[in-house]
Amino acid sequence: MNNYKVVLKSTGAITQLPDSQKIFGALVTELSRIKGEEAASKLVKAVYEKRMHLALSNLLPLGFLPVPQDYIVEKITETVSENEDIKEKRAQVKERKYIKEEQLSNILKDPMSCCELYPYIKEYTGQQLRASMEQNGFRAEGLEKKLYTVPVTVLRKINEEDIEESKTDPVSEFQFYLQGSNNQSMTELLSVMEQMKQKEAPLILGKRASQGLNKYYISKIIYLGQEAFEEMRSSRYLNLGMLLPNQIDYENSCLKLFTSERRPFSIPGGWNRTFTEWFISFIACGSVITLSAGIEHAGKCVWFPLGKGRNLVFGNAFLYPIDL
Repeated sequence: MNNYKVVLKSTGAITQLPDSQKIFGALVTELSRIKGEEAASKLVKAVYEKRMHLALSNLLPLGFLPVPQDYIVEKITETVSENEDIKEKRAQVKERKYIKEEQLSNILKDPMSCCELYPYIKEYTGQQLRASMEQNGFRAEGLEKKLYTVPVTVLRKINEEDIEESKTDPVSEFQFYLQGSNNQSMTELLSVMEQMKQKEAPLILGKRASQGLNKYYISKIIYLGQEAFEEMRSSRYLNLGMLLPNQIDYENSCLKLFTSERRPFSIPGGWNRTFTEWFISFIACGSVITLSAGIEHAGKCVWFPLGKGRNLVFGNAFLYPIDL
């Protein structure tokens, strides 16, 4: 299987850091736009039927990986005495959302070191004030202004010498990992990304793109080779995306679940509030996964029962090998 790292740059505010499902949907949309509906449908069907392997990570800060927070806290709890207060150490670990890729093996060997590790990426959430102007007929006189807020997510790199976190520059360069079979559909998908890079076309990974939010531009597509991470091959992995488990060893994994609600949506009416609620749970990014079969069998995809066409729930997360 081929492995790639795709580097992107954001040009505006981010409402929410895109997960692997969002990235898959955006890539399929661009594949359909550039190569045609048939090419997109062919890829989606092949991924669903497992005739083609395709795995994606969430969008990550460039050069950083998610901290396996639950695993680290669990190991710290096992080592502290009954008289020690674990709350402060747990808070220090939870603050460190992402760490440098080369530091991952260190905290796995010495979980306590995570509490004082620098640099790290901290995630902030808040609201951004925006204004819209409305009037029938677009006449300038008496134009009504409406104020509203938009949720935003800001990632900041925290260094040991930083005194005021709010003054550190927000992260604007990101990456996602891609792993896939060597076939025509993968070649077409890579070609689409290369065209977007050459033409500086935006990859839309969220709502309100017309207002400049959630727009990313591909700057590099780095081929990591067929045997990337081969020297790190093991049965345990750090989950980098949203995983719908297929064949994993639950007993020897450290899992964090993410549950989302699914219901029909249409532009004129929004969410259908009268429809029967559907929920689906994923294994979240940062979980430690032990495999019971090959990496291509770890995840799966399912059709959304209320969807039409290519409405696939993508559950093949990129798994990063770790040494435990």
